[in-house]
Amino acid sequence: MNSFSEIRRIQTDMLVIGSGVAGMLAVIGAIRSGVTPIIATKSTYASGSSSMARGGHSLALGHSDPADNPELFFEDIQAGGEGLCNERLIDIVSTESIDRSAELDEWGLGLVKLPDGRYDQVTGGFPHRYPRMVHCKRLMGKPLMAALSYKTKECGIDPTTHIMFVDLLKDGNKVIGAWGFLYREGIPVVVHAKSTVIATGGAPQLHTLNDSPPIVTGDGYAMAYRAGAELIDMEFIDYQVLTAAPEKLAGYPCYSTGLLGGGGHLLNGLGERFMKNYDPERMEKTTRALNTRAMAIEIFEGRGTEDGNIHIDIRHVFDQINQGPGKSIVTTLAKNGIDLKTELFEVGAAPHTYLGGVRIDEWGRSTLEGLYAGGEAAGGIHGANRLGGLALIDSYVFGLRSGIAAAQESKTREAPDPEGGNWRKGIEDLTERAECTGKGPSALDWRKEVQDLVVESIGQVRSEERLTSGLADLTAIKNQFDDVDNSGKTIRQRSDFLRQTYETQNLIEVARMLGTAALNRKETRGGHFRIDYPEADEKNFLGNYVVWQENGNCRTELRPVPGRDAVGPPPPGEHSTSFDALPQDKKNTETMA
Repeated sequence: MNSFSEIRRIQTDMLVIGSGVAGMLAVIGAIRSGVTPIIATKSTYASGSSSMARGGHSLALGHSDPADNPELFFEDIQAGGEGLCNERLIDIVSTESIDRSAELDEWGLGLVKLPDGRYDQVTGGFPHRYPRMVHCKRLMGKPLMAALSYKTKECGIDPTTHIMFVDLLKDGNKVIGAWGFLYREGIPVVVHAKSTVIATGGAPQLHTLNDSPPIVTGDGYAMAYRAGAELIDMEFIDYQVLTAAPEKLAGYPCYSTGLLGGGGHLLNGLGERFMKNYDPERMEKTTRALNTRAMAIEIFEGRGTEDGNIHIDIRHVFDQINQGPGKSIVTTLAKNGIDLKTELFEVGAAPHTYLGGVRIDEWGRSTLEGLYAGGEAAGGIHGANRLGGLALIDSYVFGLRSGIAAAQESKTREAPDPEGGNWRKGIEDLTERAECTGKGPSALDWRKEVQDLVVESIGQVRSEERLTSGLADLTAIKNQFDDVDNSGKTIRQRSDFLRQTYETQNLIEVARMLGTAALNRKETRGGHFRIDYPEADEKNFLGNYVVWQENGNCRTELRPVPGRDAVGPPPPGEHSTSFDALPQDKKNTETMA
């Protein structure tokens, strides 16, 4: 990839970046509105963190208890988010989730039903007051992605795979597409679009230990940030209990509903059941946020295992767990030489989902004209802590809505100027980067340097000193960008290294947003923990931190939490989110093939 002999140019009405649940539902929403978009993904189709979904999704059907209803669901979501959820957004989630779930089941998801026809709803954890989680009696990710992939292709969608978008294209305050490169071929791509949807997921690769695919590197956050969009709640991360050892299982989820919810104990390196010091009433059956926070404190204060982890002990309840939701975990660990009937095993706390993202309204609109977001790339729904089973529901609802609104807007806009967006300068920089050899760290070494810094200073255990130091070090690391070694023996290898370099640049941007918001939030709340401010401060911090880029610097502001009356204008034209049949004759005639 020493030079580019070809630049692929595309004009389309609508571009969707990302092929997880939110991206595919954005496509379906667009088709429902009479627009056939281009959908592009950095990996295969379909892909992303959605493919790793396990338990199920939560909704207030009332099948487990007729007393349940969407209003109670709304209240529980707000309680779970510790007062920081955008009330307009969660009002929509609590009601429209029922239609989205019904659609998915009709398309082949295969949700488990009881003999009387009701859906089987199981517990989704605290503070759900009723069992609300519907499930497939197996890992949710595979059938979910299969159902949506089949549906989008049935509608005529021909996805483009293995494309790394580097930046959005702008004309004034309008987003007019994106540019990047097909990294397996070494071919730059410029896509001019009337509207663009970001559905790129979170940024779990900011931490060494995580449970997401390696391609999920915060690209959407970073591109939106550099383009001038506002992001919200970036300091909040939903930490999960993940397997830390053996190394080949690192990142494997061992969900609290399966092990801790079934009676398992958390033990520190001294063999102490330490949750008695954090929630003596509920112990390990407390919130996931408190369990993982307690784990982090024990390790930080030197009471972790020899390898800096925590033990889980289920020996006393092995038979019970092995017959319930933890059976798959028991089986997987047994296949890898760990017998939970007689042994402890090591776990750590690591990102499961990012709770913040691009600030959106009820139609997925960002603060930039022409730019939309859905799924984990969007923020404002979950507040400080995510309710169990809500990540997928969020993606269903706002994936579809962002697609509908983006499609409707595209009908009202003129085609962008094919020379607009300063993409030629971007590709010149891409060419120079591709030819950078031997000056600095390798792409992978640079990534590891960023991850180590984040875990040490900006990750789960935060303080004024650690955050200030971490942000300063991030600036120094960012300045290595021009010197990263992207050399390789083949076009494919050089292109892969170049992709990893841009991904790490994006992770640095995310870390800056996270660190800046965390530094300003001088309290502890949900997925944000300050050792120097260990209590929630309702008087001074009951609001959302919004971040944006200004003259190359990360700016932030605390704003009031939007209420139910925070209603934006509807998209132009006729539109609906009801459960309707989709047209089957839509063909995607505009592809990058």
